[in-house]
Amino acid sequence: MTTSPPDGPDSSEEIPDFIPDDFVIDAALKEPTAEERATKAARIARENDRLKKAGQIADGSGKPVYRRASKLAPWVGIGAVVAIVIVVIALVAS
Repeated sequence: MTTSPPDGPDSSEEIPDFIPDDFVIDAALKEPTAEERATKAARIARENDRLKKAGQIADGSGKPVYRRASKLAPWVGIGAVVAIVIVVIALVAS
């Protein structure tokens, strides 16, 4: 069964109103087998163990260790000292 398209440049062509089975089968998501999923999970677990031993994983969740505060702390201290010096100079000058 076919339907005709709306009026337009190609209105003489007819469009099929069904989707071929092979198109649907090819479009379906191919899910890995249980064995493939287990193999992948084991490989990921081995890699996480290796990273944890190397100290690159903080809690074993696969995330890198967060060390941003150690780089920021000296600048916070320096900024506080500079601010205090500016306030003292302002008070002395007035």
